[in-house]
Amino acid sequence: MLLTSEEILDKIRKAFAPYHVVAELQDYHRQLGFRVYDADNETIDTFEGNLVQDLKNPANLKRMILKARAAIERQQRVLKPWSFEG
Repeated sequence: MLLTSEEILDKIRKAFAPYHVVAELQDYHRQLGFRVYDADNETIDTFEGNLVQDLKNPANLKRMILKARAAIERQQRVLKPWSFEG
């Protein structure tokens, strides 16, 4: 079952707690980009160029989120536990 654009955005926003995420569809909704911010609104990391069509597949979205979470954790940031299904 493929995910909708809104479901993709929702999963991304929840995956980076306790940090704030701003996600947006770009390039006429063909790509997705998002930025993760800390409590002081400083940018932690930016992720761009993800094709929405690829992310509609739950396995691809989960893989992208896990990769992004790992990049943030490498910066000595602590993320809350997260489940893709949640």
